[in-house]
Amino acid sequence: MKKVMYRINILLLFIVITSYFMSCEKEVTPSLFDPDKPSKPTPVITDIIPHGSAYAVIEEVTIKGSNFSSTPDENLVFFDGSKAKVITASATQLTIITPNVTGDSLEVKIAVLGAELYSEPVFYKLKPSVSTIGTFLETETEGYAVAVDLDENVYVSLTGKLIKKITPEDVTTTLASVSFLTPNGGMKMGPGYTLYAAFSAGRVRKIATISPDGNEGTYVTLPGAPQDFDFDADGNIWISVDKDIYLIKPDASPTQIKTFSLPLKTVRVFDGYLYISGMDEATGVAKIWRSQIQGETLGTEEEVLDLTAAWLNNSTINSFTFSEDGEMYIATDNLDAIFTYNPVDGSHKTLYPGLIGPKIIAFCWGEGQDIYALQQLSGSFNVLKIVIRKNGAPYYGRKP
Repeated sequence: MKKVMYRINILLLFIVITSYFMSCEKEVTPSLFDPDKPSKPTPVITDIIPHGSAYAVIEEVTIKGSNFSSTPDENLVFFDGSKAKVITASATQLTIITPNVTGDSLEVKIAVLGAELYSEPVFYKLKPSVSTIGTFLETETEGYAVAVDLDENVYVSLTGKLIKKITPEDVTTTLASVSFLTPNGGMKMGPGYTLYAAFSAGRVRKIATISPDGNEGTYVTLPGAPQDFDFDADGNIWISVDKDIYLIKPDASPTQIKTFSLPLKTVRVFDGYLYISGMDEATGVAKIWRSQIQGETLGTEEEVLDLTAAWLNNSTINSFTFSEDGEMYIATDNLDAIFTYNPVDGSHKTLYPGLIGPKIIAFCWGEGQDIYALQQLSGSFNVLKIVIRKNGAPYYGRKP
């Protein structure tokens, strides 16, 4: 009898426990979805401007269509799953900054807060705003200088006393094996597709030439160590030599023009002025000046920028250049690599944060809207093609 009662009690306990859990399963967590609230209409994409393609990260794109939200944050725009930044919004048009993704047929979709469905996808091309060009050997570990000719061929001086040529089709060949090359020594494209390069080793201090077929020559010898140089509209070369600026006429005759207070580095001709950078490594004093070009002499120097400014983050300034509209581009050893500076209003910013660093040692503008830059890494280097979307300032060395 006791065994029967024990079994009955166990059975009743099982029934109670089972009933409890079954009742719990019926309790459903309340849903956030309100089936009685009407969904917003599905967004529709009808056009993307510019048509066909844009540059990743740096370019504004306009998306036209319908059923967008006029609140920017309520529109989610994706390129193959990478989210774009929405700048402005209306019911029929969105302005976005393209995300960091590239491809020929990226799927573009839009979700709007409150709408159940994504828009039907359309396909769009995003091009890289910063890309690597050229092919180099593992033993070619350091780049020195970069120049560009009228046909947008890029020339790089590098370890092994080599100058290599990179075509617009990204074919790399050796232009010349030369008897010199100075790390960070200036190299520019001159008239007749001839390269000019500053060189200093022992008692040999000169500007050398490298012809289009790779032959080396001496253009002019100098009393001190040349650093950088630039051509003016009359075919003269302005060159920094220690603390001095020299003028070299088209007949290759040198004249000492001006002495500065600091060892000089980069020079650039822009808008009738010679811009010069100087730095004293012992004291940390670093400046960019400009002097008006007055025929074959220079006017009084004016300070343009104190290179110890806080926003430059204690960078070493390796080079600088100008866009056509007067903005200064400054190449540094900083993680941010390239800064821009407006001499008129003093505004400044990092060029394409996160895309270019960590160290640019030399750069130059091509014939179009691209900057070509040498990025030095630990034991290797890259040649970068950086899309700027505006022209560089006139460069007077490139002539047929």
